Amino acid sequence: MAPGRTIPTTALTTHRTRAARGTRPRAGSAPNEMDAFAAYTIIGLSLGGVFSLAALGIVLIYRTTGVLNFAHGAMGMFSTFVAWQFFYGISHPFWPTWLSTAVAVVAGLVFAALLGLFLEFAVFRFVRTRAPVVKAVITIGILLALQSTASLIWKNNQYHLPIYIVPQNWVKTVAGVPIGANYIVIFIVSLGLAFGLAAFLKYTSFGRSMRAVSDSPTSASLWGVPVGRVSAVSWMLGSVIAAVAGILITPFINFDTTSLTLLIIDALAAALIGGMVSLPLTMAGGFALGLLETYPTIWIQSIGFPRLIALLVILAVLILRNPRGLTVAAER
Repeated sequence: MAPGRTIPTTALTTHRTRAARGTRPRAGSAPNEMDAFAAYTIIGLSLGGVFSLAALGIVLIYRTTGVLNFAHGAMGMFSTFVAWQFFYGISHPFWPTWLSTAVAVVAGLVFAALLGLFLEFAVFRFVRTRAPVVKAVITIGILLALQSTASLIWKNNQYHLPIYIVPQNWVKTVAGVPIGANYIVIFIVSLGLAFGLAAFLKYTSFGRSMRAVSDSPTSASLWGVPVGRVSAVSWMLGSVIAAVAGILITPFINFDTTSLTLLIIDALAAALIGGMVSLPLTMAGGFALGLLETYPTIWIQSIGFPRLIALLVILAVLILRNPRGLTVAAER
């Protein structure tokens, strides 16, 4: 699980209480252990959906522009805090919760789109022909700039209340396990947006243009595809996807500027599983990573352990996968 995640479920509370006391469940309490496992599965799939979504944003930008965007997490973090500012700081106290949530989410996504557009026109349009490593280093600079600015505005490492898509006290029973409805909504939204992005790229004319640019920018340009416009839209979409992932993951983490920025580690691990090219493999990698980070926390209560799993996945993919497969898009 991500650092500091809290899971408000009866089954998990019972399981953790026993673990803290060092006692084993009695023979008649086996269903509680199964409930805990089922609950962790649901939480892991929800978290994996967020990882998949964030990773798709990385892959989208990489395929169409050749930029390995290390600032992806920071872009999502900053946009999420803009949404948070609207949700807790600007919303009218007499507004219904759904309206406050809608205004906050729209504000965050609009800011994310403008941020992506700004980065394309102010920075990356001038370095399109530069080496991939140069563009990657530029994204690290953007990461540091966004992180520093956010720390000044919203205070680094200071906990903030999460943005709940549905009220926190909404609880649904799934397979006999009480689970916060927020987790179910996160899973459904993540999966729906992932499939929506895949359908957009496959069935719309602009999506096909983006795929043509990802295959060969030079050939696409000769066929009249507006490469500059495709690049701008890719940055806007990638930034919006990062913002959605950031907003969705806030109930899972210690919501601060650093934790949100570190989402890049999990997203990059999932993207590498897909070879930075395959959307289905990237989605599968995100869900698998969510479960891999969640199940061990039944027995290992360590804040840094889930992040270690993501780093090990990155290392394993870089060692085992053909390096050529990870650089071909950038070379084109």
